[in-house]
Amino acid sequence: MRVMITGAAGRIGSQIVSELKPKHELRLIDRVPLSDSPSIVADLTKARGRSFLRPWSKSRPLHWMRAFEGVDVVLHLAADPSPQASWEKVLHDNINATWNVCEAAVIHRVPRVVFASSNYAVKALEREQAPACYMPCGPKIDSDCGPRPLTPYGISKAAGEVIGQALVAERTLRSFVAVRIGVFSPAPPKDPAWRNLWISPCDIRSLLQRCIEAQFSGFHVVYGVSAQPTSPYDLSHTCNLLSWRPSDDIDSQSCDNGASYLPDPKISRGFPQRFPKTTVSS
Repeated sequence: MRVMITGAAGRIGSQIVSELKPKHELRLIDRVPLSDSPSIVADLTKARGRSFLRPWSKSRPLHWMRAFEGVDVVLHLAADPSPQASWEKVLHDNINATWNVCEAAVIHRVPRVVFASSNYAVKALEREQAPACYMPCGPKIDSDCGPRPLTPYGISKAAGEVIGQALVAERTLRSFVAVRIGVFSPAPPKDPAWRNLWISPCDIRSLLQRCIEAQFSGFHVVYGVSAQPTSPYDLSHTCNLLSWRPSDDIDSQSCDNGASYLPDPKISRGFPQRFPKTTVSS
């Protein structure tokens, strides 16, 4: 399978590149070159402009959008990852870039786009249901819930989901899956607000691989969290659609039992204002 990965040099991108490289033909795009793989250096916010040399061919220069020709799946990770990003930043780096990537996929008839959405796309709903949604038997946010963002960053991720849903409805994309990623970090965060949302490196790799390889069509929302029962999300549709189960949870990573269901009081008023340096929200 030929897979295009945008944002391939990022923290999640580097995880999935190493996972997929033995099994698939990869085309990698980022604003910076990858140190260990051929890649395209391009600004995805610019749909028209300077050309680049295609690294897997000696043919003439061409625009980055033409690199989507012959691709089977696009994994779109490229974005400003800061939940505190300004509207100007997310409009440019997230919304415009996502539109351009989807446009390239449609032009070149790519069957599927996998979009790295975020827990921030439904942060308002999480706030409304807290703290009950952090309890193992409490109400959970499922895949049928539409976007309910709070911040400009969340709005940018919600916009990406809406773009994908519209393109599937227009039948210009065969399938689009929005992955509402929780909090990715190599080790579980200490902040209780983030521990409920954590996804491990092992689980993010296997989840995105299944989003690429599983057989399905249409528009879907799935959740990217590990198996802690205090997650606010219902993983039923995610697991059924992708034939996937998370393998890690907070307790399996030597964390304090019970701490993950204690919500940060800031969550009940809106969304966390503290962002640990060890944590990347996607």
